[in-house]
Amino acid sequence: MTQAPTQPAARQPEHRYLRIADLRRLRHLFFSSKRVVEGQYAGRHASPQRGHSVEFNDYREYIPGDTLSDVDWKVFGRSDKLFIKLFEHQSDMTVNLLVDASASMAYRGMAALPHAGTSWLNRVSLAASKRQAGDARRAIDLPSKYDHACLMAAAIAFLTTKQQDKVSFTLAREGLARFHRPQGSFTHLNNILRDMETAKLTGEARLADALKDLVRRVSRKGLVVVFSDLLEDQESVLKALAAFTHRGNEVIVFQVLHAEELKLPAVDEAVFVDSETSRRRRLNVADVRASYEQRMRRFIDGWSTALRARNIDHQVVSTATPYHKALERYLFNRASMT
Repeated sequence: MTQAPTQPAARQPEHRYLRIADLRRLRHLFFSSKRVVEGQYAGRHASPQRGHSVEFNDYREYIPGDTLSDVDWKVFGRSDKLFIKLFEHQSDMTVNLLVDASASMAYRGMAALPHAGTSWLNRVSLAASKRQAGDARRAIDLPSKYDHACLMAAAIAFLTTKQQDKVSFTLAREGLARFHRPQGSFTHLNNILRDMETAKLTGEARLADALKDLVRRVSRKGLVVVFSDLLEDQESVLKALAAFTHRGNEVIVFQVLHAEELKLPAVDEAVFVDSETSRRRRLNVADVRASYEQRMRRFIDGWSTALRARNIDHQVVSTATPYHKALERYLFNRASMT
């Protein structure tokens, strides 16, 4: 009996936020915790848990971000290669990702307008004149703040999964809008990517409410990584983040801002539009440029000072910087401080 030839499997569509070219860029990176984590003894991160033995278990090659005290220097002397000693009390890590999915994160820049989800400091956005908007490219070609945040979050989720660690994912929109509990499979990663791609960016993030809900769902110590433009009430967000640090979690906040938010574009006249109320105000940009950029600097510095005072890592990410370069620079700087 002749068997019918097997049909080739259909090629899986490429995800918007994790593409083949990106995987090549990320293959040499490693995402680790600076603090002690809890897990199931399966990973490569220092754990506070203790079993009956803390005996030597195995070696693995050194990866940037590892603690130098774990290097076996005798092996280095013989082989001129860096290897890490693994012990039975080492643990896997959970990385909890939270992405702001509010209307303010939909801003793609002046060239994409008219656009419903624009925002600036105090939820104000810059709109181009009709003449400039007529020359705009399609919005799909212009990544939003949300796109930039998801590209970074997807990369971290991929690295975490590749390391055989666990990742959870949360969308913040009017509080906690979607939650994927921590898992470590590539099927789980695909589910996260699909939710990123189909999210509707509307309303407020209510970041503090989302964080309060998330902390009740996070049972192990690990990393909490937040991506947001931080157009939120600072005091309530800081209080919500403190619940994670008090439980021993490490918290990283990536403040994602559009390049035109950081520095007003070179136009003479513009209409500033509130992303929530749609109220408009036409202004001469030259008249407000200096005071706007000074206020933006105070806004960013205020968040940075408040977060770092609470031992929370704060990084500003501009949409003008390719996401993989921003992530690579951050991870190398992080490894050098370990």
